Amino acid sequence: MAKSRKTDILKAAQKRFIRHGLNKTTLEEIARDLRIGKATIYHYFESKDQLFTETVKLEISEYLDQIKKCFNNETISEKERFQEYFLFKMKLGESFPLLFEVIKQTINEFSTELLVDLHLYFLEKEEEVLSLILQSIKKEKHDFMDKQFAKVIVAETTGFLLLSSFLNAHNKIEAMFIEKGKDEFLRKFSFTD
Repeated sequence: MAKSRKTDILKAAQKRFIRHGLNKTTLEEIARDLRIGKATIYHYFESKDQLFTETVKLEISEYLDQIKKCFNNETISEKERFQEYFLFKMKLGESFPLLFEVIKQTINEFSTELLVDLHLYFLEKEEEVLSLILQSIKKEKHDFMDKQFAKVIVAETTGFLLLSSFLNAHNKIEAMFIEKGKDEFLRKFSFTD
């Protein structure tokens, strides 16, 4: 029951944080959404910041699970797996809006330490997953991959994600932009069948 209650709080908080952001969301509102007392939230989380952190980390975990599924799909080629990864990451804002908002907020100079720490945590975890994947590929056939390769892939895809989001928000993106970006990503990193 306790784990279920904690999960319910995280899901309710996620909805509030997505809709209103960290600063405009209150614990009272989350408690009211769940028809529980605010004290119940404090039983599981010390503060709104901790609740926010755990909510974002939940999205990060779910995102990483999806990435692992992408790469564990042995019915498609290595190139197709990286293609799926790239296209999935380009939809981060649709699938994981809270995480995406954290990433967007950390590129401005007024970002809070909490958001920066969460973004760095996300980058570290994605790099860890990609490093494991790349190690298995390297053993099979690629010698050009070193320890920094996962970091470069994460930086490239995150940068492209932010650029395409910015251009889309200003109606400056063409329909084929993501597709061309994917092709360039695959070409640049030499993911061939």
